[in-house]
Amino acid sequence: MRKRGPVFFVLMAGLLPVTLLSGCSSETTISGTAGRAESGAGEKVTVALWSDQLTEHYGAYLQNCFPDVEFEFYVATNSTDFYRFKEENGDLPDILTVRRFALSDVESWRDSLLDLSDSELANTYHQAYLRSYTYDDGTVNWLPACAEIDSILVNRSMLEEHGIPMPTDYEEFVDACGRLRELGIRPFLTNFDADYTCMEILQGLSASVLTSQDGRQWRQMYESGQTDELSEEVWMPVFERMLEFIDYTGLTAQDLEIGHMDVFRYYEDNEAAMVRATGEEAVRYGEDREVALMPFYGETKEDNWYLTYPAFQVAASAAAEADPEREKLIMDILAAMLNEEGLLHITNGENLVAYSRGVEPQFSKELENLQSAIDGNRLYIRLASADMFAISRQVVQGMITGEYPDARSAYDAFNAALQRAGEEKESETAAHIERDYEYGFRPEGGSEAASAVINSLREAVGTQMFVGQASNVAGNIMAGDYTKQQLGFLTQGETTEMLLSEMTGEQLYRYMDYVLTTPGRRGSVINDSTLYVSGGFEMEVRRTDEGYALERLTVEGKELDRNEVFSVAVLGSESLMQKEALAAAGVSNYVKSDASFKQIIVDRLAEEGKQLAAPSDYITLR
Repeated sequence: MRKRGPVFFVLMAGLLPVTLLSGCSSETTISGTAGRAESGAGEKVTVALWSDQLTEHYGAYLQNCFPDVEFEFYVATNSTDFYRFKEENGDLPDILTVRRFALSDVESWRDSLLDLSDSELANTYHQAYLRSYTYDDGTVNWLPACAEIDSILVNRSMLEEHGIPMPTDYEEFVDACGRLRELGIRPFLTNFDADYTCMEILQGLSASVLTSQDGRQWRQMYESGQTDELSEEVWMPVFERMLEFIDYTGLTAQDLEIGHMDVFRYYEDNEAAMVRATGEEAVRYGEDREVALMPFYGETKEDNWYLTYPAFQVAASAAAEADPEREKLIMDILAAMLNEEGLLHITNGENLVAYSRGVEPQFSKELENLQSAIDGNRLYIRLASADMFAISRQVVQGMITGEYPDARSAYDAFNAALQRAGEEKESETAAHIERDYEYGFRPEGGSEAASAVINSLREAVGTQMFVGQASNVAGNIMAGDYTKQQLGFLTQGETTEMLLSEMTGEQLYRYMDYVLTTPGRRGSVINDSTLYVSGGFEMEVRRTDEGYALERLTVEGKELDRNEVFSVAVLGSESLMQKEALAAAGVSNYVKSDASFKQIIVDRLAEEGKQLAAPSDYITLR
């Protein structure tokens, strides 16, 4: 495995004491806009963001920290399969972020990533959590950002009303469930229709077993690719505990039809006393009642664990090793991403729970119980391989319906599915893309890849004009054969909405002005790579001290008629940006398309046998 030489240690010694402790600058705030570091003047650094929620504040924070770096942001699919595809095509971004993650999913191409094991950055993490990112040979390629807490939200007011003590261990939790059922109240409810819920409940109930010495040893073997089987000693008790839980909470097959929002409707209507919830949901649903986010209970208080998952994991391409100065810059950026200041930009300054040392936790009252768990390093990081999601859903749902009536049948079914999963990877070619399309932004023309996608969407929906953000296209588009899954990697993994309307030329001017100049929204422009892309018209835009200003819109080089009416489609988040942008333009009547923009691109290439539409020069940036 790749290890660091003397040059690396000299660089790190000079760099990290500053970046880790002080962040970008003492001047930086959660909404700060002033430029910071001098590192890497003129360097281009590509950062793949796991979600577009990171662009509005977190991406802007990085841009502000390193004003002389040319950041190229795009929104990836939240899957390590996306990065494996990029790696196979020699197109890994400089910095990778992903939420759905397990070491086992990236083991085959880990040599393409920087080994961080000897870095001061890795040494800031508690060993209890760093262990989950360490291969059996000591290599560490990925590090977690702050923790998302996902545990048991208890309606404290309801329990007090019925004289039921707040549970503090497993026996008291079981007793509370029994007493609630006697009162006709659902003791616990969650959305078992979702794969992540099935996985988290299965693991959360048995965190004390999974974090035992045997549990840690099995996990490291699994994550390092040394086994594709469950350990009977570790996992049989997991399925036994799950069956007990199904029994004493009264779960039935009908509960599999309950969706996420239905769960909280039951909770708000006092029909369910406890639900699985995140820290954010605990705050939201604790506004009008006394609640507490409690752990998954063990046999004693000391065995209680909070289930967590990182807001995302981050890694860096090993290509940086070719140039010590560039490697220094990349490590500097990673440090800024993961220090306290960077983490606060992820949590918007609230309820920060870190896996690393030297970061002060900050809690609202609903999460006050977390302090003792943090002090005792009792935050369990879920095992979240791609296979674990799907198989947990299959088996847990089967346990609830009675398909797997005992722990042995559930264990055997999980094991069989785990071994099959490695043999069923999609390989059939669905489409062939004939040419490369570069994502990089050009002041005279824009992004070729983004333009090809936007023009393809405009053809599909049949509007005269189409507007979407460049970062909705996931980087370079490479020529070659694609499976259907890989075609989905061409655009961002989340589903953004297409809104169809009619606008006058004047309204289109107002709309473009709004999206170019409004900060802090889902879809705000933070640098050149996140500028908007137009299909059917062109933009002339000028850089300003504050950002960007719209100067002129044209159609085939001629001034856009402000009085003419056009059919226009816009792409983005309706609730978090586009509804406001359309209202600012004076547009209140619009229709939301039922079609997914991602699926339109996949179908065009795979089902219709077409190529992407020809890109156009849609912008001039001065």
